[in-house]
Amino acid sequence: MTSFQVDVLTEDDWPRLRSIRLSALRDDPLAFLATYEREVSYSEQRWRQEFSRGEWNVMLASGKDVGIVGATREPDTPPHECHLEFLWIAPGSRRAGGATFLLRTVLDRLRDSGVRTVWLWILNGNDLAMYLYEQFGFQRTYERQPLPDNPTRTEERMRLRLS
Repeated sequence: MTSFQVDVLTEDDWPRLRSIRLSALRDDPLAFLATYEREVSYSEQRWRQEFSRGEWNVMLASGKDVGIVGATREPDTPPHECHLEFLWIAPGSRRAGGATFLLRTVLDRLRDSGVRTVWLWILNGNDLAMYLYEQFGFQRTYERQPLPDNPTRTEERMRLRLS
């Protein structure tokens, strides 16, 4: 059984955030609303700005960064709500319970900090991710929007009410 740990990155950890996000974009370029080509060109200042949007949680296995999820807020997001984004698990660590561990850890931290509602957008057709989120109690809102770079693809909003 793999032993996982989750670190909450600080702004000074921006190189770790950069490294794992670029790995995710190389591994699965269609899974995110970002591209490797765009993010590889970001400056240190731009990477540091990511921390003004919220927390970046990185999962480790055997001392290596193998997973990531952001718990972020837009400027108009109420303090008791947040968004999950950019969930990714490295290919060699998939099917070992890492996504479940990472989500459980982050959702517990959010609940303990007073967050009551968690939102996320999921790409339509990503059935494995949909199943994972539904196991945690996320509910479909049936609110859909086209992707900015490809209006023929859509994503759907999901909501989880934390108790």
